[in-house]
Amino acid sequence: MTAIIPALRNNARRAGTIAQIGRHILWERMVRPRPTRLPQVPASTEAFTPQWLTAVLCREHPGAKVTAIRLGAASSGSSDRCAFSVTYNEAGRQAQLPERLFNKCSKGFYTRLLMRQCGTLENEVGFYARVRPELDIEVPRVYHAALDRRSLRSSIILEDITATRGARFFDPAEPTRRAHIEGMLDLLAAVHGRYWASPRLTNEFRWLRTPEEWIRVVGPAIAYEARSAVGMERAAAVIPASLRGRDREIYRAFLAAMSVSSRGPLTYLHGDPHIRNYYRTDADRVGLVDWQVTFRGGWGHDFAYTLLSSLAVDDRRRWERELLAFYLERLRAWGAGSAPSFGEAWELYRRQTLYTFVGWLYTIGYGPLQPNMQPDTICMAVIERSAAAVEDLDSLQLLK
Repeated sequence: MTAIIPALRNNARRAGTIAQIGRHILWERMVRPRPTRLPQVPASTEAFTPQWLTAVLCREHPGAKVTAIRLGAASSGSSDRCAFSVTYNEAGRQAQLPERLFNKCSKGFYTRLLMRQCGTLENEVGFYARVRPELDIEVPRVYHAALDRRSLRSSIILEDITATRGARFFDPAEPTRRAHIEGMLDLLAAVHGRYWASPRLTNEFRWLRTPEEWIRVVGPAIAYEARSAVGMERAAAVIPASLRGRDREIYRAFLAAMSVSSRGPLTYLHGDPHIRNYYRTDADRVGLVDWQVTFRGGWGHDFAYTLLSSLAVDDRRRWERELLAFYLERLRAWGAGSAPSFGEAWELYRRQTLYTFVGWLYTIGYGPLQPNMQPDTICMAVIERSAAAVEDLDSLQLLK
């Protein structure tokens, strides 16, 4: 009976969340609200109006107005995304206001459901509003970030970096150059070093949870263990025989890894720095997007996730020790006075492979009420790379 009660509570909460989101989605489809004032949060990019965008983009330039909006390419995954461009009146053009933009929002039912269940509602809005201005890293410029907590509508308007910076996103189908992986690690070190063991992680950035806190709440809500087991079946072709059929053991090791990554010294984690979230500009600077799964946790989480998802297996095997030494050097340069020794860092890194492996098993194991967050080809590539690392680094044995 004691095991049934928490399950019933989870089911009740899930049903309540589904009903809440469903009511708002139904109302939006029937009424099709189009905001005109800044406090309002649009349901989608299609709902933008010149009046609302004028309030967002022209508020510091009296007389400037948005006169027209043109929508561009759109896509959906863990969020709904759409490029768009705007035209201004003469005052707006004289002020050289941004014309090529990008909206990241929670348009669809499944997107909002996933955001609520995963507890990521405030993460990205908080990052762009409070943290981004303090960092000297390659990240898109943000013009507006807002969340309506009742309807779970959200809107983050960014510069369209493909237009403004010639950005190209990395892809596992193409080899990652050594200079680029070092750029990724230097960016992480800049963030980690800036907030290394900072009291602001808990006193100010209250939306942050540790990986262990996150999985304790989110795991049951989104059936993490069950969907990752489905992912083991779907991705069996790229998983070593030594790992197949060990779903329960792998998931227990994953939980242990989440506990390890929740120990100090803590810092600000991107949380989801996989290869498809990194880009390079036309000036060959490496940048990072998608800050919606941020954590308060240990550096090894981000480091391992970046290495395992971004490097082909042979390159990771050749470079991982040198890259760990490079990261630690940059971490100290960016202000982390109590950075670990290489030996301590190596042992922690070996225990951080499971999040990438199980996380992408979950991604490819998505269920009927979950969005397909990444193409299967990308999932298979990252699963193959991370599974090889789990085996190479003997992570399961270390996490028993």
